[in-house]
Amino acid sequence: MFAGRRYTLLLAAVAALGAGFVLLRAAAYGAGLHYDSMFYISFNESLMARFGHPPLYSALLAVASLFSGLDPHAAAGPLNALLFGLTIFVAGHWLRRRIASRLLALWGCLAVASALHLTSVASWALSEPAFILFVTLALFSIDRYLCEDKRAALIWAALFIALACLTRNIGLILVITLLPFLLLQPGAPRLEKVKRGAVFALIALMPVSLWLLRNLLLAGFPFGTANPPWGNFTLHRTLNVLLIELAEWILPNPPADDGQYYAVALGATALGAAGLFAMAAAVAFAFIRTYRKPELWRSWSSFCLPGGFACVYLISIIIMSKLWWMEIGWTNRRFWAPAYIPLLFALVFLLDRLLLWLRQRPWTESAVFGTLARVGPAVLGILLFIWLGHNVGLNWLAVTRDNDVQAKHFDKGYAAPAWRDNDVIRFIREAQLEGAIIANRHVSVYFHTAPAKIHAVHPLARRLDRLKTKIEQVAAVDDTYLVVFNDTIPMTPLPPRDFGLAELEAMPELERLAQLDSGVIFRVNRDQAAGD
Repeated sequence: MFAGRRYTLLLAAVAALGAGFVLLRAAAYGAGLHYDSMFYISFNESLMARFGHPPLYSALLAVASLFSGLDPHAAAGPLNALLFGLTIFVAGHWLRRRIASRLLALWGCLAVASALHLTSVASWALSEPAFILFVTLALFSIDRYLCEDKRAALIWAALFIALACLTRNIGLILVITLLPFLLLQPGAPRLEKVKRGAVFALIALMPVSLWLLRNLLLAGFPFGTANPPWGNFTLHRTLNVLLIELAEWILPNPPADDGQYYAVALGATALGAAGLFAMAAAVAFAFIRTYRKPELWRSWSSFCLPGGFACVYLISIIIMSKLWWMEIGWTNRRFWAPAYIPLLFALVFLLDRLLLWLRQRPWTESAVFGTLARVGPAVLGILLFIWLGHNVGLNWLAVTRDNDVQAKHFDKGYAAPAWRDNDVIRFIREAQLEGAIIANRHVSVYFHTAPAKIHAVHPLARRLDRLKTKIEQVAAVDDTYLVVFNDTIPMTPLPPRDFGLAELEAMPELERLAQLDSGVIFRVNRDQAAGD
């Protein structure tokens, strides 16, 4: 139906559509600013300081800023749009090589371009767009090696994994996932497989190993300065977020408010759990079957590879959130986004195989079953394109919502006017406060100084005795400021605490620095905090 050149042109148009969604979402207030964005934007300072954020996205942002003449924040939107467009283009060529239906391949590309979760993540000044691109390139390259036995593709896969690891540390999961495919690949001599696996791992891990060693020598910790635990991690909550996210990938319909969100949480969790379990079971069955029957390897490795990576990645995120300091809450769902394309591709591959199987059944020659075999794929195609139309509509709603009053508070994090024009943030920016900041809205005080400064920002403890301990710890190494925001900004309510402003003002360790409409800023007396 689609010749090679025609398909490439269509693919370029789809990539432009996805990039356009990202550009439009970042047009109103610029790329969204998360507190991680500061490390990427203030590249030189974060690189020289004792922070372990991988440097590659920062370097890309610096290059984009240099060639465009824009400041790094302004350059983040066009850069992410370009990265997202390239991801769609690579994904489209991958699908074209591995499935028989060109129409289904085009549908897969449109599904990537219109995925609300991906366009939303790409509209923030975060490293996920670059990481997703390198993951897609790495999986595509290793798939070419497994299916076409191109050794150059194995080297390219290792190089793309190295870039992914330098973008996000969790890129190491790619090595863990892909090495078994190399070592268990049927047909090649065992010693040859071990040699190829060793070369692959060496190329993929060398750059990030040097980066982790640098962090260990500078900060005493391989991932940079260790962040304190939030203290509110629950495995049940993280699993709930993951399963609801998976359900929204299947049935994208973001609720209007948190009340509706929790109202559908039970059904969404069940749907997400069923989908993840079904995919994991299908990958395990296909992998065992192809290992026992090597003649099936080339035709089914394209399903096992992305499906297996997605399952391992999601499980790894849960494990890391338990072992590490972070909790995957409602505002950190960007961590799940890199699994979207691999899961989608595994599903598209299964649909393509199902259509081929239906065409080859002998009972399709009968009148009844033959009609069903012809009508069924058409009905499926209509449903899939209705799903696509729904996705496109959600993206357009998100673009137009950026001009809505509520979006000025919610959609762009610190880039939204609610934070950009806040008097507390303005005071911090103009006074050029340097040091550690403890705040009950700790994520709101990052990087509103110019030029950007790195602050060791800590959340305000819920108990007064723990707050005093935290102040003593931080004041021993940095100038420290305590910021207490009033609940005047329409975001999430402040969590309950066993103290208020009266208790803070009575503390000899604290000196009121400024009383503003949106909050109070205290300076910590280091001598008092140290107990002198």
